[in-house]
Amino acid sequence: MKYELKLIFRVLLAFLIRPEFFYFSLLFLTMAFPYLFLKLLNYDVGFIFSSKILIVNGIEFEFVKACIATSAYYLLALLILATKDIGLKKSLKMFLLGSLLIFIMNILRVILLIIVVMNLGVDWFDAVHLTFWYVVSSVYVFLVWIFLIRLYKIKNIPIYSDLAYLTNIIRDKK
Repeated sequence: MKYELKLIFRVLLAFLIRPEFFYFSLLFLTMAFPYLFLKLLNYDVGFIFSSKILIVNGIEFEFVKACIATSAYYLLALLILATKDIGLKKSLKMFLLGSLLIFIMNILRVILLIIVVMNLGVDWFDAVHLTFWYVVSSVYVFLVWIFLIRLYKIKNIPIYSDLAYLTNIIRDKK
């Protein structure tokens, strides 16, 4: 497939993908893994999936989009789609590995936050939660991206490489 067709396909796919896809795809797993882990630690754990609530020792935890890390998966997908010359197979590998790394970190984050509430209280929960929200999650997604581009030897820069290539094509036609 010619470069231009691949570019159009990548741009269209980037516009079609929605964060809600990740939310609905990963909601159950993001609730189930902490549930199982906390059960192993002998916490009294309940599950109201229809309300997106995990109950731990009588305390309800509602899982909203941010709890599922939808924006992290969405950003990863957009970064991959916005990067020139990554083939379909490599894109899928990068997305699956990156998603797995994000998923594991998110599950650990959810479990940590629940344990913090149970053992240290709501004030500590707020402090740890805000630290994850504003600092750790952004840095982590950045590090996952750096890891993936090094692992898969990606030399192009998202968006920039396409713009540079198109600029050169236009310049050469004059």
